[in-house]
Amino acid sequence: MALILRGVTHRFGETKIFEDLDLQVEEGCFCCIVGPSGCGKSTLLRIIAGLYRPVKGEVLLDNKPPSLDKGEIGFVFQEDALFPWFTVEENIKFGLRARKVDKSSWGQIIEHNLQKVGLADYRDYYPSQLSGGMKQRVAIARVLAYNPKLLLMDEPFASLDSLNRNMLQTELIDLWAREKKTILFVTHNIDEAVFLAERLIVMGSKPGRIKRVLDINLPRPRNRTDTEFCRNRRSILEIIES
Repeated sequence: MALILRGVTHRFGETKIFEDLDLQVEEGCFCCIVGPSGCGKSTLLRIIAGLYRPVKGEVLLDNKPPSLDKGEIGFVFQEDALFPWFTVEENIKFGLRARKVDKSSWGQIIEHNLQKVGLADYRDYYPSQLSGGMKQRVAIARVLAYNPKLLLMDEPFASLDSLNRNMLQTELIDLWAREKKTILFVTHNIDEAVFLAERLIVMGSKPGRIKRVLDINLPRPRNRTDTEFCRNRRSILEIIES
């Protein structure tokens, strides 16, 4: 297992978020988390990243506590979180500098990752000159540049229109198929989860808990109008609503 959570308990004040939550994610798995608002999906990612410290329990990545500072974990947020005064290339450099990547390799790394996300011709552009989808591609490239073991994504496409969202979903799957990163992807969108996930975690709330873990055994590329796709989507909705 790449990622293991054992007995994770967390509270905000008197409000219980999780109680003895267990989770295992295999290396190279694309795993989506769905559930109602307030069930703790985003909080769970922040605990895994080390941004929040749980009241009880442990988080292990490759059998040891993970380190965000060492570049073992990459985090892509709902908003692109780019620095508006930096160009695309400078935003990626910032991530490399923060993770103390050898400066002599920056040029090659930046070129390689801009090619990955289709933005090699936009290295000198500022975020204000890019579309929402392009900014999220830069955010993904910035994270991939320092080669994290685990990629956490917190509704990264939620603010995009449906056309751009569908396009970036396809690009992300293509990227995952090449890189085989372990990905934990939070979404409210069941269609998105069925399109992306190999494994799907359905959460319940009050307190946050894992209701079901499902394997999505659909061939790729996936067709959103296919009968089995629709059946999976309907089944997940029924689990969430039950």
